[in-house]
Amino acid sequence: MRADIAIEEIREVRHRISAEFDHDLDKYFAFLQEESKKYQEQINRFREMTRAKQESSAPALELRERPKD
Repeated sequence: MRADIAIEEIREVRHRISAEFDHDLDKYFAFLQEESKKYQEQINRFREMTRAKQESSAPALELRERPKD
């Protein structure tokens, strides 16, 4: 089945990444932190865009009906 092939590919890639860092999460997270420093400008821009989108799409609160006494 097609889904099984995709899942197997994902698992294979995850295993290769894990093996690259000797199956050590601390090494992997340290790598990710160093990589994020290289792209800090893009990360900040993404955060700003996400924040602006959330603020602009937040619906205004308003009553559709009058509350009943």
